Amino acid sequence: MRSIDAAQIELRRIDKPKDPTKPATRVDVMVLDKTRVMRPRLDCQALASVEMEVPSGATVQVQTRDGDIMIAGVAGAYAGSQNGNITIERATRLVEAGSVGGSISLRDSSGRVFLNSAGGGVDAINVRPATSDDTFEVGTVSGDIQLERVSNPKVMAKTVNGTLTMSGPLAKQGYYGFSNVTGDTVLEMPHDASFQLKATVSERQDIVSDFKLKYINEPTPPTPAATPKPPAPKGQPLPRTGPVAAPVAVERPHIPYVLRRVTAICGTGDATISVASFGGTVRLKKI
Repeated sequence: MRSIDAAQIELRRIDKPKDPTKPATRVDVMVLDKTRVMRPRLDCQALASVEMEVPSGATVQVQTRDGDIMIAGVAGAYAGSQNGNITIERATRLVEAGSVGGSISLRDSSGRVFLNSAGGGVDAINVRPATSDDTFEVGTVSGDIQLERVSNPKVMAKTVNGTLTMSGPLAKQGYYGFSNVTGDTVLEMPHDASFQLKATVSERQDIVSDFKLKYINEPTPPTPAATPKPPAPKGQPLPRTGPVAAPVAVERPHIPYVLRRVTAICGTGDATISVASFGGTVRLKKI
């Protein structure tokens, strides 16, 4: 363990083995930076850079406020930061990372993945499952999502204002669920990709496809009938006994948000792609 900024680094054993002479399996790393020497407080708020080597089979959990996080070559990685960027490489079993204002980058890893960023973008390259049920989930609020060669059998991506891009071959019998509110959704796949497309899009937006799609007609759901207003009560109105102060109810006009559902097959429909796009264009591109 190395640091040129920290005044003190303390390792606290948090496992409770029957034999205390055995090596620790769980350790907390507490850092005291040089600005807090007069008021010692070991926590994750220290303003110091720390470099630490751990066994390749270890699972690490790193938390920062404004600092960046870099994790490489471990089995499991849990990382969280408020404003820092997170980079994870060569994880072999699982990855969970979240940042409020920073970006997240995942490379050359395997296992179950969950990535979430509010204000930053997320990109993942060359990610594969370690077991047959390893899922890949990613979500952003205003950041772009870019996935390249993600081969997990179930991939789910959601964004509000960003552009969502996936590039690479589809997993056989894989499921891909994408949700985008205002941004475009771009899926770049090999020319021989085989999938079934289930899309919900705004009637004002298009599905642009380089692939030959066989559209399946689905019955349009009936428009719900307007609820009739109850008849006015008969008889004389009751006399008022005093002033009435009540909010005035104003009926807002009903403006329907029209969506259309599209179902189509390309090839033999091996994989399933489910897309919900409310304000952007859906593009299916050949690579």
